[in-house]
Amino acid sequence: MDISVVIPAFNEEKYIQNSLKSLINQYLATKINYEIIVVDNNSQDKTKEKVLEFIDYFNNKKKLDERLMNIDIFLMEEERQGVAFARQTGFQNARGWIVATTDADCIVSPLWIRTIYNIFKYNYDPLYYNFLNNLPRKIKKSIINTVNKPIVACTGLIRFYDDDTYELQVINKLIPVFLGVGNFFWLSPALHGSNCAVMKEFFDKVGGFNTSLKTGEDLDLGVKLSKYGRIVFLPSIVYSSSRRFRKNLLKAIAIYTFANFLSHRLFGKPMINELDVARGEKDIILLNGEWEKIKSKIKEIINEIKEKINIEKIKKQ
Repeated sequence: MDISVVIPAFNEEKYIQNSLKSLINQYLATKINYEIIVVDNNSQDKTKEKVLEFIDYFNNKKKLDERLMNIDIFLMEEERQGVAFARQTGFQNARGWIVATTDADCIVSPLWIRTIYNIFKYNYDPLYYNFLNNLPRKIKKSIINTVNKPIVACTGLIRFYDDDTYELQVINKLIPVFLGVGNFFWLSPALHGSNCAVMKEFFDKVGGFNTSLKTGEDLDLGVKLSKYGRIVFLPSIVYSSSRRFRKNLLKAIAIYTFANFLSHRLFGKPMINELDVARGEKDIILLNGEWEKIKSKIKEIINEIKEKINIEKIKKQ
């Protein structure tokens, strides 16, 4: 098995079949063996039935089309609530030497599997090598020998396929800008669970996801993996639902984009870990007292910085 694709699912009856369709309709230049693992995380709707219905449809289609013989689809269950638990279970049971993941409301582009495979099979970073190709041969060789580390993970952009408001269209345009600026300062993309893949060997080495996190488990994994090698840009877009951003646009941006991204990059943990369902579908509304929680978290981080500075001063003395 070359690639395992893990899809955590919680109450996804409206979306899961479209996601699975996109994963079996892939353009592969060469034969790539891959499996799709859907992990149902205590869904209360018909998610499980929809997955089993699709598996039956696929298995019948597979008998008539030999081009599908390299694909398997499985349904697993994880009773511990949370996307980190669901992903962890899927990754641990994956048979591929590459493990990719996306979300149940996502549609992957037709070259997604092929692009992921090429990156790891040939240790190929499109942006890195395109940059190097413009340099003189001796300089290029010197840089490769000096800074080139094995690729341990890759991650790419997402876009909303339902950007029917001006605000969501603006966000669609700003996502690559924000990620580009963030990646520039840290010289490495941050893993995004809707569109990423890792080498199973290194996933096991770092112990996988931090299952105590309700959100940001993907960012946390990226921080741990970056100690062993490079995380590179995956030039294959995944299209996602904008539902998490429709409830309360400004707060969703603050939590998903700024607060937790920057907090993970600076301190290795999320600033806000309050989302209590696998996909954050609960109304994201500023409840009474919630702003006080956010201010308290900021104070904790500031005190942590002060402590580190004081420790450094003592060491120097």
